[in-house]
Amino acid sequence: MVLRALFFTCMFRALHQSWGVDLTVLLGALLFPRSWRSFLKDLQVVAIAAVLLYLLMEFENWRYWYPLSSPVEFSTSVEQLTNAFGTRIQLVNNAQYGGFLKAVLLADKSDLPASTLDVFRDLGISHVLAVSGFHIGFWVMLLRPFFSWVRSPKGKVVAHVVQCIVLFVYAHVVGASPSVLRAVWMYSLARLAILQQWRIPSLHFLMIVAIGHYFVNPAAPRTLSFQLSYTAVFAILLALRKGKGEQLILHYSYRRIRKKGSWFFVPIQISLAAWSATLPIVQGAFGGSSPYFLAGNLLVVPLITLMIWACIPLMVLADILPQEIPDLYETLWLSLMNAAQRLLFVLKELG
Repeated sequence: MVLRALFFTCMFRALHQSWGVDLTVLLGALLFPRSWRSFLKDLQVVAIAAVLLYLLMEFENWRYWYPLSSPVEFSTSVEQLTNAFGTRIQLVNNAQYGGFLKAVLLADKSDLPASTLDVFRDLGISHVLAVSGFHIGFWVMLLRPFFSWVRSPKGKVVAHVVQCIVLFVYAHVVGASPSVLRAVWMYSLARLAILQQWRIPSLHFLMIVAIGHYFVNPAAPRTLSFQLSYTAVFAILLALRKGKGEQLILHYSYRRIRKKGSWFFVPIQISLAAWSATLPIVQGAFGGSSPYFLAGNLLVVPLITLMIWACIPLMVLADILPQEIPDLYETLWLSLMNAAQRLLFVLKELG
């Protein structure tokens, strides 16, 4: 109960400061889970919330004067790794496909043409370029074969720790935004819970990470990245209504969903939940949202995902491949963007 109260307090306090959300909404959110139970329980929650609000204000003032920062050696190593990765991508492809790889793998959109950014925005698929759980899932599955040989329970935990360290470094390579840090820590905790067979509801991982994020950087909940990322995941977990931590990493898993038709409907359910929950924030921040997000996520994102996975052999073998191969990738990418533009034109005509 304390964890839930703290989570709602942090989130609604940030929304109030950023968007002017009435704090009576906070009161309703705190009381609603217990409103049909006990009046004394409701008073207890309100008292906890009042104390937390006071302590959080004092903590924010203290953290302002004593912020946390990464060691210089770590920041220097991350910068060198980022530069090396960017140089490798330029060697692979220095045209539009290379610009897309830099955007999706390094969070560097400087080489993406404005027309491509417009297509992503108009189709409601800009989240592909915002490094978050989608991209962490890519690296999780990419790293999995390197640890598949581990069989012992302790060995799996050690392998998981190594994997999490790699993901944590990658999160800093792409700028350590709240969304990517949220994805790394939630995956780390959820996977550890599976390995240790802890029976922890999946929503608790989200709340634990959000609270930890707040204590490290109290200013983070006021950023748009934090609010969009946590709100979307919170809505997804509520929509899927799964209690086990394993379900939190459903989109990182190779396991086939047994229920017939779930492979099609679950992604739609996830997209609708995330879009619906973040719509008020998107409307306030950008003055509108794309009405074509469902078509973009169902028709274009799978093809873009294939183009991301297809870069692996190109990245590994770029030194020995003939130039015709990178040229083929560039042609495929341009064809995909042209098809996305035509789809957008058709949708606008029909709308």
